[in-house]
Amino acid sequence: MSRTQLTTLVASVTLALAACNGDKGDPLEEDAEAIETEALGSFTTNSDELTGDIAFTVPDGASSAAVYCGPYGDSLLATAWVITDPSGNQFYANEYHESYTEAPMRVGNHDDMLPVLLPVSPDADLSAGTWTMDVWVASSSPVTVDCEAVYRVADVSNNAVVDLDLVFVGLDDLGIDASSAPDDDDFQQVLATLDDFWGEAGLVLGDVSYSDFSGDTGKYGVIDIDDGDNGEFNDLLATSDPPRPRALTVFFVEEISVDGSPILGRAAGPPGIPTVHGTSKSGMAATSADLRDDPDRLAQIIAHEGAHFLGLFHTSEKDGGTHDPLSDTPECGSSSDGDGDGIVSPTECSGKGGESLMFWAPLTTSTDLSSDQAWVLQRNPAVQ
Repeated sequence: MSRTQLTTLVASVTLALAACNGDKGDPLEEDAEAIETEALGSFTTNSDELTGDIAFTVPDGASSAAVYCGPYGDSLLATAWVITDPSGNQFYANEYHESYTEAPMRVGNHDDMLPVLLPVSPDADLSAGTWTMDVWVASSSPVTVDCEAVYRVADVSNNAVVDLDLVFVGLDDLGIDASSAPDDDDFQQVLATLDDFWGEAGLVLGDVSYSDFSGDTGKYGVIDIDDGDNGEFNDLLATSDPPRPRALTVFFVEEISVDGSPILGRAAGPPGIPTVHGTSKSGMAATSADLRDDPDRLAQIIAHEGAHFLGLFHTSEKDGGTHDPLSDTPECGSSSDGDGDGIVSPTECSGKGGESLMFWAPLTTSTDLSSDQAWVLQRNPAVQ
């Protein structure tokens, strides 16, 4: 296995207008002391739909590791089946957990690319050494995936910087594009409020680049997700190409619908694939419907979905049956807290996570981020 290093990040905590087009030089020359990467090889699933052990070696001093495998196609799902630590202990197994107290780790089911972030809780230890992960791909025929790892080896800061790469996808009706956004009062309020939301977790906005989508705005300005088909969304994220490799790409679109119902935002993951672009897990999208009437709401959507990309799960999922793996976030369960419709709402879950920015359906007043949530966000390889 070969390991390459990116170069030193020079972070700026001021908003700066940067063009996404033109000669960017070699972006890998900016992060050598902050990020290491490792090519893990290719792996083919067996008759049990498992790849077998995929080994990755966490370097000394690493605060997080993002391991990703794929692509295997939009129509297939994959997840981590078993993760083993350097001592040979089972760190994670794909099984239902009533509580994450004894298993402070969670991995989702993902189409096309499988991203796994370690750790996603301060109750879990990321020890240096060789780990293994067995990946399950839901296919009756053999599937081959390529796997890589990204390690954050930089010190963790309580004023951690997040660069943003903002891409506008056909928003002429709103009068907003890459050239107007830096001077648009509503849009700059979005960024200022986003800075406030993330400031609760010790994150600050760094460089902000603006560009207009160069592809088919008619197709990708309205993202349709039907019957679990994320093809349009995945294809849009795969166009990400920010000027700085550790930036979070945010696509601003007119509308996102899931099975005909509108949603306000969607992120790759959780987590997305940090520092790696041009994949189906390289960014997030937000609708711009609230830009003029409620820019603070748009900021909240970006904060929520961006936190998904950086590794946070919902404190409680819609059915109240699944929760994040953090010990300091309240849980709201459908059996005791719901109204009988099988859905937990933020008002029903007042005092039990409904106030969290990461509740599955946050109110405009849902702004809380816990110490454990901040701990996860600050350690993501994309954060400086």
